[in-house]
Amino acid sequence: MRAKLFWKLSFTYLLLLLAVLAAMDLYATSAPRGHLVIAALIIVVLGSIATLLVSRGFSDRVERLKNFAGRVAGGDFRPLEREDTEDELADLARALNETAARLEATISTLTNERNRSSAILGSMVEGVAVIDAKERVIFCNQAFAEILSIDAVASEGRPILEIVRQADLVSLARRALQSGEHAQGDLVIGTISPRSFDVTVAPVAALNSQVAARAPGGESGGSGARQEVPRGAVIVLHDISELRRLERVRQDFVANVSHEFKTPLTAIQGFSETLLSGALEDEKNNRRFLEIIRDHAVRLGRLTDDLLKLARIEAGKLELEFHPVALADIIESCASTSLLKASQRNLSLDVEFPPGLPPVRGDASLLREVLQNLLDNAVQYTPPGGKVVLSAATRDSEVVVTVADTGIGIPLADKERIFERFYRVDAARSREVGGTGLGLSIAKHIVEAHGGRIWVDSAVGEGSQFHFAIPLASHP
Repeated sequence: MRAKLFWKLSFTYLLLLLAVLAAMDLYATSAPRGHLVIAALIIVVLGSIATLLVSRGFSDRVERLKNFAGRVAGGDFRPLEREDTEDELADLARALNETAARLEATISTLTNERNRSSAILGSMVEGVAVIDAKERVIFCNQAFAEILSIDAVASEGRPILEIVRQADLVSLARRALQSGEHAQGDLVIGTISPRSFDVTVAPVAALNSQVAARAPGGESGGSGARQEVPRGAVIVLHDISELRRLERVRQDFVANVSHEFKTPLTAIQGFSETLLSGALEDEKNNRRFLEIIRDHAVRLGRLTDDLLKLARIEAGKLELEFHPVALADIIESCASTSLLKASQRNLSLDVEFPPGLPPVRGDASLLREVLQNLLDNAVQYTPPGGKVVLSAATRDSEVVVTVADTGIGIPLADKERIFERFYRVDAARSREVGGTGLGLSIAKHIVEAHGGRIWVDSAVGEGSQFHFAIPLASHP
């Protein structure tokens, strides 16, 4: 490398020395000694000034480089102005400019990647947390904090055992850190409304070149053998509450269907065998046995029809023909159908709705099925001497139909499940009156398919009020 700055300073001092020697030689031959001293002093002063100027310029340039390095360290990557000179300091300035530009590009790339990763982790519905080898939380996203009811910012740097109350989660994290292998398990959080999570803990391993795998006997297994040492782990919480609920629904559905079919099939088989064993000749009982077989066969047919209808609805294959529907006509028709059943059970059935009830947007036959189901339930579950009231009223942009009774009522714990398939408050009573346990579930699906809603208000011993609301035909 050319020492340009060094030669520049050396050349300045050399000129100064030659000038002094020349002046001394000149005055030594032609000038008095006093003049010689004065001339030498003048030349030295001029040379010192020149040297000072050169040194000052050098010092200023070094100071600029120092300030530039400080700016870069503080995050200011503005380049130095280009110098006209060609020496080592100019080369150093250009090298620092290139380094600052590359550093700025690298930091910008890392910042963009960090922001992108933070955005991805922050938008994930899964809870994600990172812990180090000492079980301290390095990072956790908002979903993880909300699931465990912790503060995401305050949790960073603290041991996971201090912020997490779930011993199973801590145990899985420790197992992954100790074994260096993935750990997986289930976690249930909450008591009133429990949520189920699938927990996966993946260790983050680093190669430790200082840890050698040793063979039995204490001899080294080879200089190239290295062992992976976990230096942290990533915890992922995936909400499987809905999956678990669907699994329970499927299991309950299979169990309930099996039970519902088993009862009539057992009766049909039993009475058929009784008839075949000789009861067919028993004129006193054979007709009654055949009527029982017929009733259970009808029940099986009704149950099958309801299951097929519910399957079509849940599969989105229910065909609805939306038209403006006069609910007043449907109310009067259903009331007329239920009036005979109510009188047979010594019940009063009252119908109350204002004149000029506006039409709703819906399928008339399906809305009639919903209302008829609610009326049949009210009549069946109201003791003799009770009362059933069918009413309707316009509220905002919808018509609300209410079927109220003075029946047995529904316990508070059963209100949330009353619209589930096969769910019965009084199973024995429901089977006695021939119910399939699917009517309310079908009604709920039909109402929701109309863009409406259905709900119940009830208290044990005080009766129930079933309501469903359907949007007006003029409502967009």
